[in-house]
Order: sequence, then C-alpha cells, then structure tokens
Amino acid sequence: MQHKKEGSLALQQEPKPKIIAAIPAYNEERHIEEIVTKTLQYVDEVIVVDDGSTDRTGERAERAGAIVIKHDINMGKGVGINTAFKTAREINPVAMVLLDADGQHNPEEIPLLLDPVLNKQADMVVGSRFLADNRIPKYRMLGQTVLNITTNLGSGIKLTDTQSGFRAFSRKAIERMALKQTGFAVESEMQFIAGRHGLKVTEVPIKTNYDEKVKRSPVVHGFGVLFRVLGMMGEYGFNHSGASNKSKVSQEGIREFGG
Repeated sequence: MQHKKEGSLALQQEPKPKIIAAIPAYNEERHIEEIVTKTLQYVDEVIVVDDGSTDRTGERAERAGAIVIKHDINMGKGVGINTAFKTAREINPVAMVLLDADGQHNPEEIPLLLDPVLNKQADMVVGSRFLADNRIPKYRMLGQTVLNITTNLGSGIKLTDTQSGFRAFSRKAIERMALKQTGFAVESEMQFIAGRHGLKVTEVPIKTNYDEKVKRSPVVHGFGVLFRVLGMMGEYGFNHSGASNKSKVSQEGIREFGG
C-alpha cells in the first residue's frame, strides 16, 4: 500500500484489485517452476498448494515466485483446491484462475478464461478441451462423455467439459466454493455448487497437452469420479432452474473469446 504526503494530509492510495492463480500440486517438480513463471506473466500472484509432495515441488515453486502452502501429507486434489479457495477468500481478489501443475494447461490462455469474468459475463469459466481441435485419446473421450452426462444432469448446467481443471472464478464464485470432495470429483462439485447458487457459467476453448503419461488408471479414476458424482446427485438434488448456463445458448459468445 502506497502513501503520499501532501502538506499535512496523507493521501492513501487504494490497492489495485488482485488477480491470482492457484495451482494444486503433488510431486510436480518437473513442471512447476516453468508453469509458475509463465503464469506470473498474466496474474498478480500465484498460490501453489503443495499437497504433501515428497519431491522438490514446493521448493521449485517458491523459487519461481509462488506463495507456497504445504500440506504435511497428501490429502487429495479436492482438499488442495479447497485450500486454494480458502486462501483466495482471505486475499479477496477480483478473480482467480485455477490450473493444473502437470503441464497440461497452457498459461498463455489465462486471459481467455479471465475475459468473461472481468467483463462480468460469467462467474465461472471452464476451459473446454472439446471446443478446440485437441487430439484427445479415445479412452478419455468415453469416460468424459459419461461424466459429462451425469454432471450436467445433476447440476442443471450443460457443459461440454465438466472435468476440466483449467477454470476462472469471479469474487462471487470464490465466496460460494466451499468444497466437500477430497478427490478428483471436485470439478463436478463446482458445477453442482454453481447450479445451487445460480452462478453464471460459460466455457471457452483451450488447447491441451497429452504428452505426459497418465499417473493413474483411467478406468479406476473414471469409475471413482462417477461414483462420487452419483452421490452428489443425491446430496445436491437435481437442478434445472437455478443456474444461468451460458454455454448451451451462447456458442457465438464463446467463439468471440477465441473458439
């Protein structure tokens, strides 16, 4: 905070509203330094939630300029993201971007996701791999289709990529995102919460890097998420009216953002 004295009056300059990015990470020392460095070109502050890594993820993230919050043990992606939202509520930024630490997401596309939030067109913006020309493996396509159907049905919001981890949130959405899921169903839970609170949701096309080998069995992963989503359908109930879903009616608007 800056102070300027003029005569006997001290004029206090209000701080500029921050835009932050949050990156949940677990044993991602290979990529995290580069991702943090690139992300800082587009936001004011980067928060890395080191979820009990046993490698040098936290050290390298801090060296690149990130604020690192470390869990003592590995608690799961959902817990890491919830820590990010709790931290964001303390910082009170105008917007927050969420992206993965494994190099799958391109930080250069951050402005694409932020644009609808900063222009007050959306509270949550999801980067969709299916709105761009990505070479998505067939096994991922099948699992994504099932998860899209169930998540869209339960939340009342129709998205093409319900499992994307590349997202942007308004201040209003940050306040609402009190997450219960500890694992990889957390993206679906965000959609259920958005539906419950009537948040405006849209998608923009993103490119995705699939060069890295998968860390877990896609089949086990997919069934695990599906089981959690079915549980959320019972917990949150079916929502067909609460949310403002721009993605199913505003494809022209999406194309304006680069699709």
